[in-house]
Amino acid sequence: MDETAQFAYLKPLPLYEKETPYHNFIDSTTNIVTNRPHPQSVVDIRGKTEDFTLGTHGFEFRVHPLPAVNWQDEGEIKEVYIGDLKALVHDLIPERIERCEMFDFRLRSVGALQKNVPRHPGLCGTYKMPPAMTSPLGVLEWLKREIGGDEANTIVNRHRVRVINIWRPLVEVVQDYPLAMCDSRTVKPSDLVHSAHVSSDYVRRNYLVKYSKDFRFYYLSKMTKSEICAFVVFDSLAVGKDHVRTPPHSAFRHTELPRSDTQPRESIEVRLLVLTPLG
Repeated sequence: MDETAQFAYLKPLPLYEKETPYHNFIDSTTNIVTNRPHPQSVVDIRGKTEDFTLGTHGFEFRVHPLPAVNWQDEGEIKEVYIGDLKALVHDLIPERIERCEMFDFRLRSVGALQKNVPRHPGLCGTYKMPPAMTSPLGVLEWLKREIGGDEANTIVNRHRVRVINIWRPLVEVVQDYPLAMCDSRTVKPSDLVHSAHVSSDYVRRNYLVKYSKDFRFYYLSKMTKSEICAFVVFDSLAVGKDHVRTPPHSAFRHTELPRSDTQPRESIEVRLLVLTPLG
């Protein structure tokens, strides 16, 4: 069923004209202020998923069975689960893929911070933030950190660089906190603000999102662990252009569902670096 949600957005403060929005995970300091300006429609696309594609909308939902994985074994997650997703990417992207590597992965649980909630080992709680996307600087810094500056510059100059996120629930059916995706065609570069998220080993650079009445959100109701949502979190072809290829996204609560009857949502998201030839 279609829903209405109030998403948290970066508040448009004069402060951000002088300072970059940041969150320091080392000492828990931040200057990020959010607000929830207006309720927005979230359209249920159950039965209409074929109308939404990665290339046009920046996201798509697919049936893709979950392989058997020992979630306590990080090596098995990378070899079996992420290896399966790397093969899927060749079906998601029509261009010839020269390189596909894991950017990172996260196991998440809405109830991970609650006591006595059964969950997969290694699941972390979700940090409540505005919808966010990886920035060009964030991707370049990751490339330099992982493979070295010279090779990173060569890759950027010779390839279309994309980071694809593949999200999947790890519960039988998502009862609450479904994932809402915004049609990337409704997003303008002026809706995005550079941000920095500081940890002990590196600074993650993202875009945070400001509210726009033009945003159009969609979700897949009663999503199962045999279904995935693939979406673009970075595309080098959009850098410096007047359009955005990456969809803001956020979980939301169902409006009429009794809270005591819902199973905490658990999920895994994998970000994959995908390189295709330019031209």
